[in-house]
Amino acid sequence: MYSSQTPKLIKPKRLPKNGTIAVTSPATTPDLSLLNLGVSYLEKLGYTVVVGKTCTSKLNYLAGDDQLRASELMNFFEDPNIDAIMCARGGYGGMHLLPLLDFDRIAKNPKLLIGFSDITTLEWALLAKCNMVTVSGGMVASDMGYIDIDPVFESKFWDLLDTGLIDITLQGYDGPKKFIEGTILPGTLAVAAKQMGSAYFPDMTDRILVFEDVDEPMHKIEGYLRQFALSGAYNKASGIIFGEFSKPENEINKDVPLLETVFQRVLEPFDIPFIGGLNYGHIDAKISLPVGVPISVSYGPVTTIRSTGSIFEN
Repeated sequence: MYSSQTPKLIKPKRLPKNGTIAVTSPATTPDLSLLNLGVSYLEKLGYTVVVGKTCTSKLNYLAGDDQLRASELMNFFEDPNIDAIMCARGGYGGMHLLPLLDFDRIAKNPKLLIGFSDITTLEWALLAKCNMVTVSGGMVASDMGYIDIDPVFESKFWDLLDTGLIDITLQGYDGPKKFIEGTILPGTLAVAAKQMGSAYFPDMTDRILVFEDVDEPMHKIEGYLRQFALSGAYNKASGIIFGEFSKPENEINKDVPLLETVFQRVLEPFDIPFIGGLNYGHIDAKISLPVGVPISVSYGPVTTIRSTGSIFEN
């Protein structure tokens, strides 16, 4: 069911100061005014920004047709003048690209890819197919598309890109202390679940899963979590960290359990530690996270999450 991993992580080079950033939209077309604000923000920091055609293309709810979006992403990976690739926004459509991408060519041209939400599909596929490290983080036409950018997001985002590491402290729980190690695998729960059973779904062995979601009713959240359970993922993974689950405008069911109740009843049959409270999700003050690098988690009254490996090549 799961694809095999290559033995060594493929890591991108650091984004150099005054480097060149390509902006692409693998899913849905961004709002132009937000995109312009985000591009201006990056330029004021000294970066050269190349905006792809997908950012102004539109086909229904997609940023142009699948071939355009796939070829643009491939071209940015293979262009030696591009230092990093940032996604404009999420939405829907990233999974359309998976059969159209040449993962062998991407593996030979590793670059820093940054995105979030629907971009989960690309990040998990890159990990599954070529064991490449990416960043699940803020995007140009959303998190950077404000006159006043959230200071927590901004600080954590550039700290990750500067150091290549994470060091996070959370309020813990009263249970017994536990210490685990594994590779961090963050993403939007609904997006990741749709990829399950395909060649683009990573091996769950020793993963520390980090889940978040937005606008999903409670029964669907529970369904996605149980889909992972049925797949055997929780028997292979080392631990789970829950981020923010932004509530939908309207719940379909009247009698809705608490989110913590859902976590407990899904995970109780499994010997896997889990905790919530991470500022990772569809929120302004989101923490950007690496995808695929080794980390350690110390669960207890104070929970710490620390990198044991950089996102960048040495």
